[in-house]
Amino acid sequence: EPYAVVNGGDGKALVVARMSGIVRGDEIPAAEVTVVDVGAGRIVRRDRLESAHMSEAAALAGGGQSALVPIVRVRNLVPITQVAQGWVMSAGLALSDPSTGNVVEMPLDDANRYYADPSGIAVDAGEQRAYIASSGGDVVTVVDLGRLRGWLNRATEAERRDAIDDLQLAGEYVVARIPTGKNPKQLALSPDGKTLYVAEWLQDSILTVDTGTLRPAGRIDLAGPGAGPGDDPVRRGEVVFARATTTFQSGFSCRSCHPDGHVDGLTYDFDIDGIGRDILDNRSLQGIAGTAPFKWNGKNPSLQVQCGPRFAKVLTRAAPFPDADLEDLDAFLESLPPTRTRKAGPLTAVQERGRELFFATRTTDGREIPRGLRCSTCHRPPLYTNTLSYDIGSKGQSDSAGLFDTPHLLGIAASAPYMHDGRAATLEEVWTVYNPRDTHGITNYMTKHQLNDLIEFLKTL
Repeated sequence: EPYAVVNGGDGKALVVARMSGIVRGDEIPAAEVTVVDVGAGRIVRRDRLESAHMSEAAALAGGGQSALVPIVRVRNLVPITQVAQGWVMSAGLALSDPSTGNVVEMPLDDANRYYADPSGIAVDAGEQRAYIASSGGDVVTVVDLGRLRGWLNRATEAERRDAIDDLQLAGEYVVARIPTGKNPKQLALSPDGKTLYVAEWLQDSILTVDTGTLRPAGRIDLAGPGAGPGDDPVRRGEVVFARATTTFQSGFSCRSCHPDGHVDGLTYDFDIDGIGRDILDNRSLQGIAGTAPFKWNGKNPSLQVQCGPRFAKVLTRAAPFPDADLEDLDAFLESLPPTRTRKAGPLTAVQERGRELFFATRTTDGREIPRGLRCSTCHRPPLYTNTLSYDIGSKGQSDSAGLFDTPHLLGIAASAPYMHDGRAATLEEVWTVYNPRDTHGITNYMTKHQLNDLIEFLKTL
């Protein structure tokens, strides 16, 4: 999922910032800076951004030799008991040197205040400052690049390696925090560098900032008088979804785990079930209308229960959403369409063969498939779920129970990893590795080609 691209400076290379790669539930995630040789048409290097995701922007410094990428530093394998210490997510700035591949991750947060979901970045022509928009924190952070380079030159290798976890360090190089309107996403500097423009996504406006004083100078209204969320509960709900003020010290927003209402592809250890117990894969919010109950154990009968007091107790460690905000949030989530993973049009021959296997009532050698073990029984159209829970033999050592909610399959191609604990990195692994006794549907009769056909059909949903 590449989010940003910038010319590498020599006319031959591009630097691409990407979201987290696909990992199994117990693996450390990483985003990536991808260096592409445009002339040769090939990738020449991949720089790993350790434990990072939501790398949605990129800029260059050091004469085009250093890539600057805002990141969300995620510690999903740490029990959520640490949420009150800010140790679930924090904002950072990754500095990747395209010539060497060395990466240093620097914190952008303060010890007692976080600036969630860093999005856009802009660097001035003299490479003196970097401006970073915090879309969840409604602020632009100003970094003095000279001070930052000074610290990096003085620091030991161990200090550079551990820098991202030192939340007192930002004071070395962060020189200002500029308040903005709702959900600042992208930044641009005027040609003379005297004005910074901030796109306030959920306020339908552009903030102008005087870079001399580092203070807001004005605002360009893009929607006109009376525009904005107004009486639209979906729009108001999106504002609730994107803001971080609900969580402890504004550490993260709903969007931090569900970018664009989708999914971060990570697993989490919620301490409400016991530390090290019931480690669960995050699930996409796109296309969830009509798929209640929620959670992998199916305990939450509605989104308002899922996102209300239970959310506050488990995640935010702060007051729950007010009732009005909760209703708006519910409206927004219900409005999210399923992820689209294929072009419109008739199925290909391969996809059609896969569809026949999905709805099969008999194996290819004529044996009847028991009704309870047919794909279409539990994952029936149009939502491809029957909203019930089943024991499919997938209980792991950390699981308290073996009953799990049947997930819908809409957009499943874009929601890896799979199964309740993210143990399967690909759809193939769901059946080739984790269904040895045909307890998760009768699939062991399929040839490799048939399994490929089935998966190609699933990718169309």
